[in-house]
Amino acid sequence: MLSKLIIVTDLQRYKLFTNKQDPLGRESVELLESADSLDIHQRLSEKVTDRKGNFQSSRGSGSGEDHNLALEEERRRIKEIAKQISQALHNHSCKSWYLAAPKAINNKLVELLEPALKDKLEINLHADLTKIPDNELLEHFTK
Repeated sequence: MLSKLIIVTDLQRYKLFTNKQDPLGRESVELLESADSLDIHQRLSEKVTDRKGNFQSSRGSGSGEDHNLALEEERRRIKEIAKQISQALHNHSCKSWYLAAPKAINNKLVELLEPALKDKLEINLHADLTKIPDNELLEHFTK
């Protein structure tokens, strides 16, 4: 059983780390899983097949049907990330785990997790740490 898992994520990137100690007692992280979602950065015209103007709005602006696709894409991606987190925590049993996710999605992610997994969540940072170097990651959780 691993002592800790560290998950850092945003809407595009997901990384799973474990902590390890060298013989001198210094802690570092080791990457276990990493995934990128390129869908989040696609243009709307690349995701849908309707040509602009096929659906006229009632206002006559030609902006098409009012679907709010960006919000729906975000909801789907949050559910995917929550599923990845759940699978990782089930596959790599651990005593506790840390999470870092941007404030806009953090609470939504945690809400989608099972109560047993939430109970093991020791530190929850509302921050996007996906782009920081791996060797600086632990510093953010020990502040």
